Amino acid sequence: MENHKNISQSIWQKVGQATDILIVSHRNPDGDTIGANLALAIHLKKLGKNVTSFCFDPIPASLKFLPQNNIITDTHLIFTKKYDLIITVDCSNLELASIENLITALKNKFTLINIDHHISNPLYGDINLVLPNTSSTCELLYDLLSDWQITWNQDLATNLTCGILTDTGGLKNPSTTYLSISAVANLISYGANISKITQKTMNQTTVSKLKLWGRALERLKKINKYNLVYTWLTQQDFIDCQVDETVSEGLSNFLHILNEGKITMILKETNNQMIKGSLRTNADIDLTKLAAKFGGGGHKKAAGFSLPGRLEYANNKLRIV
Repeated sequence: MENHKNISQSIWQKVGQATDILIVSHRNPDGDTIGANLALAIHLKKLGKNVTSFCFDPIPASLKFLPQNNIITDTHLIFTKKYDLIITVDCSNLELASIENLITALKNKFTLINIDHHISNPLYGDINLVLPNTSSTCELLYDLLSDWQITWNQDLATNLTCGILTDTGGLKNPSTTYLSISAVANLISYGANISKITQKTMNQTTVSKLKLWGRALERLKKINKYNLVYTWLTQQDFIDCQVDETVSEGLSNFLHILNEGKITMILKETNNQMIKGSLRTNADIDLTKLAAKFGGGGHKKAAGFSLPGRLEYANNKLRIV
């Protein structure tokens, strides 16, 4: 945070001036956006602030172990209230948070603070703390809270550690740095149980989940021309395996073990007539440039996009129809 002291102090000043604060996570939440939301909310409540935590979608069952997770709501009625400060965490744009229309309906003037680590973030806030070289928003928030010289506790440490671990695949993916590991080491000293967090978020599975993943693995294709390995999942796959779409999360990171192809891509049909693409690489390739061609974004090593349509496989070709 040394190079961003001015932004850190600007956020601290706005927090000090605010009474009512809204913290927003992105839709289809993961451990990073939920961990960041909860940690920030816990600290701001200790400061005596009236804090509301919002996420457009419910928290996944795998994250229900996080301390004080029940404070996050998905009701839109919270946008009938007035806020001095709105803070988005891990939201590369307002559309990802699904609040682009909701916040415009707010009658009072508020300050929007954007805390994120996605390189594709367009800096949409009044104050932007966006550090693309940071492994996760939770690592960024760890640095921010450390800069504020807060008093740490186990709840804060657990939530932030969850975000760092899940966004780095257990401190294994290319975004992991010595700073990430140092942050987790310090958070463990504050009470985070890395074994429990790993077990709850990464080491639990079901027969149905493995059946779904098996379909994706069976379909793996390689396009030598583009050094690309890809696969896909349809809505029928989710129905047949009796699982929801969240069960496919983690498959992209799992495919990092491949030593063929510089890029892996998973195409997944969603239940709203869209196709979600997930891109990963271990090579020196900026995937945000590829994702941007389809209106997406993310990180250099992990990016994504969404397109309207359905997937159709015929004559040994996959098409979007």
